[in-house]
Amino acid sequence: MVKKFGLYTIEDGFTIKFRNEQISLKKTGDDSYTYRRDHKGETSSKTVFSSRKGKVKLAIYPVRPIQMPRQLAHNIMVNLESPIALPPKSSVTHHLTMPIEIGVFTISKNSNYMIDAFSLSFPKYGLYGKPNMGYICRLHNSIISSEEKAVPYEEAGIIMKFQNKSADWVTVHKIVMDAYMVDLYLSGDTVYLEDSNLLIEDGTVASLFLNNKPPLHGLKEVPMAAESVKKFRLGFLERGGFGVEGKFVMEHGY
Repeated sequence: MVKKFGLYTIEDGFTIKFRNEQISLKKTGDDSYTYRRDHKGETSSKTVFSSRKGKVKLAIYPVRPIQMPRQLAHNIMVNLESPIALPPKSSVTHHLTMPIEIGVFTISKNSNYMIDAFSLSFPKYGLYGKPNMGYICRLHNSIISSEEKAVPYEEAGIIMKFQNKSADWVTVHKIVMDAYMVDLYLSGDTVYLEDSNLLIEDGTVASLFLNNKPPLHGLKEVPMAAESVKKFRLGFLERGGFGVEGKFVMEHGY
């Protein structure tokens, strides 16, 4: 399979396809370029921009699934099609999946700009918690597996450790995380969520930890992010210190 995620330097024309989505960049003047994305032959996105250097740097990478159809929320809820039952004082590791979107960026010396984002699956949303105090989440149904089964360009693989430190059996039906705190990693075009673990200590409260490191050796962190995500994370790191773990407390049950 030809690698599609990465950085492209374009002087004239460029075309690439992700299933029914075709991306193209065409030079339309001395320093003018037109970006277009067509879905099944119909234009879904179009942007005209300039580059005085006679060439454009375009980056295409997986991004957090919070752009489509617009930024309704920045939380992700993974529903497990088969719940996980954990005995007291036990732990187990499972392979899951989560949704991703594909971001297209123009790159300059000091910054990047997201000109487009799209999903190869139809985005669905759900509510986690009570209507007056819950979280709107990007909804994703995931099977549980002993091996990697993420759909290319549509899903990221999750290798998650589940820990039950309580004295009772517990059953996990769903996992909720803050997408702004999510880091994605790549092996070629295969996408992974960062190293993660779900900890249950007592009652109906679970803590999801995102551990700021790859889940497997040899993975490279995805370098691109939307500006809103970058600003949020910079503010968080200033408050909590560089390299701090991301933590989401699931206080509405798991």
